[in-house]
Amino acid sequence: MGSGSSGLYSGTRGASQPYADSYHVVPKMLKVDKKNPDIYNQETGYFKNPSARSLREAIRGNKIYQSNGKQAEGEFMYVMNKKGEIIFGKRVNPNNPLERSPHPTLIGGKTPEVQCAGIIKFKSGRIFRIDNQSGHFRPDIRSLGKVEEFMQNLHNENPLLFHKSSEWRSQ
Repeated sequence: MGSGSSGLYSGTRGASQPYADSYHVVPKMLKVDKKNPDIYNQETGYFKNPSARSLREAIRGNKIYQSNGKQAEGEFMYVMNKKGEIIFGKRVNPNNPLERSPHPTLIGGKTPEVQCAGIIKFKSGRIFRIDNQSGHFRPDIRSLGKVEEFMQNLHNENPLLFHKSSEWRSQ
């Protein structure tokens, strides 16, 4: 999964980071980002993506809504933060609408740290699929287990939050 046409992103092409409890931005991507003031400020770090929203806080009834109030539809980037919360958002860069907005911007700051990161897809406001495709954090596939556990718990609470074709609905 890429986040732009600049060629800087290759998703998780290449090696993931070794399995760990948490992940920081891979040095190669941090080095690139530090050269771009629209993404990284030397004093404050990554900007905070204005579309970032907690998945749990985005639930209204049996659907998921974006920070702008619209029903979630399509692909969004997500991170599971250190507290185990899923934060998702669009690739919105408030500093330059033509510029990329990578996964670390969902948390912001100088040293964003996550348990997992990737892409979450919604269909009709319901969760359809989730993966670990993040070129900035490159989490090991085993980290996806934490996200799957979160999703299973959410399913147990309200199965209607998941699209009828979602893997969690078929269980």
